[in-house]
Amino acid sequence: MKSHTPVMEIKTRRQFRSELGSLEVPLIRPKPSVVLVYSRGCPPCEQLRPQIAALAAGPYRDRVAFFQLSYPILKLLQPNIEIQFVPALFFLDGHGGQTRLYGTDREKIKQGFDSLLFVTDKVFSEVFDSQAS
Repeated sequence: MKSHTPVMEIKTRRQFRSELGSLEVPLIRPKPSVVLVYSRGCPPCEQLRPQIAALAAGPYRDRVAFFQLSYPILKLLQPNIEIQFVPALFFLDGHGGQTRLYGTDREKIKQGFDSLLFVTDKVFSEVFDSQAS
């Protein structure tokens, strides 16, 4: 049986347009969103993906929309977006604001989530740290 994940994988232009619209143009969204850009075979990406999924299934469920897409798909769909390296996270606040960060630094990721909405540090820490290996 296929497991359900609260993080939607974007694979097509139609999905991208329907769910995200654009990462180049500030858009008002129905709720804040987090977009993970990863690369296959990237150890930090593989470390971060289950941590983001745990946050999506836990304290941020129903408050934040979670998406992920591979770097090649992002470059195909949004060629003008500059990505320094992966993993890259886009925090879209729902009002057109966007924060971008790179890597797996826990404190920076927490700041990105805090820019979307407030969830106590203890909740964030328990979920995020429980996924760390």
